[in-house]
Amino acid sequence: MTSSINTNAASQIALENLSTTQRALNATQKQVSTGYIVADALDNGAIFGIAQSVRSNITGVAAANQELGNFSGLVQTANAGATAVSNVLSDIRATLTHLADAALSTTQVSQYQQQYNNYVAQLVTFVQGSTYGGLNLLSNGSGLSVVQDGNADLLLITGTQYNVNSALQGISTAGTAVTNYTVAGSVLLTTFGSVLGSVATVLNFVGDLNLKITTQQTFNQNLSDALNTGLGALVDADLAKASAALTALQIKQQLGTQSLSIANQAPNVLLSLFK
Repeated sequence: MTSSINTNAASQIALENLSTTQRALNATQKQVSTGYIVADALDNGAIFGIAQSVRSNITGVAAANQELGNFSGLVQTANAGATAVSNVLSDIRATLTHLADAALSTTQVSQYQQQYNNYVAQLVTFVQGSTYGGLNLLSNGSGLSVVQDGNADLLLITGTQYNVNSALQGISTAGTAVTNYTVAGSVLLTTFGSVLGSVATVLNFVGDLNLKITTQQTFNQNLSDALNTGLGALVDADLAKASAALTALQIKQQLGTQSLSIANQAPNVLLSLFK
């Protein structure tokens, strides 16, 4: 290599190598500090754009599960209320069976009627108290809906299917209801059995709705896990590999600095020729 005081080729080569090492070191340090091999668009615009889209999907799924979780509270409340109503109806049936006995005295009939009225008051209390977040599934005659997935698709609920108030018509009618049920045992079994069947249907709908919600929540969680796994494979850094590379590049940086220092001293050698 020609010796010259105008051009120091060795120094240029050493500087280029040192700059290359520094860039690689900066990139590796970024991986170690962020945990990502693609932390932003500057690392890889195409992959980062895909990653952001996946993150958006994950956020949407998480939001849907939050809405389903909130709605699950309403369903659980409705289940508690409808179950309490069903239990009281069993008590009412026993009372009405007693009232069907023509041998009862006037005092006994009055006592059973008062018992019946107390049970009816409980039914009203249970239905009205089954409120969650300002909504009452057991007394709502209109439809409801809840977001069920990251695409904002709706789970539609027909309110009349869960309307216990409608199912209890005749049971909670003031005044004439007891008289109607004391006419004969056959009337009691037919009419009251229909009411029990209606409430049982409501409980069935509540159970089915709860199953739909929990199944959707499970699917959403599994989908979120899959998206997170894919996202990790796309942008996560191999920290063990990056750590080893960081150590190697730090050593290479030190060697490059020393090489540049030696190359910069080369022109000084020419001075000795003039002594």
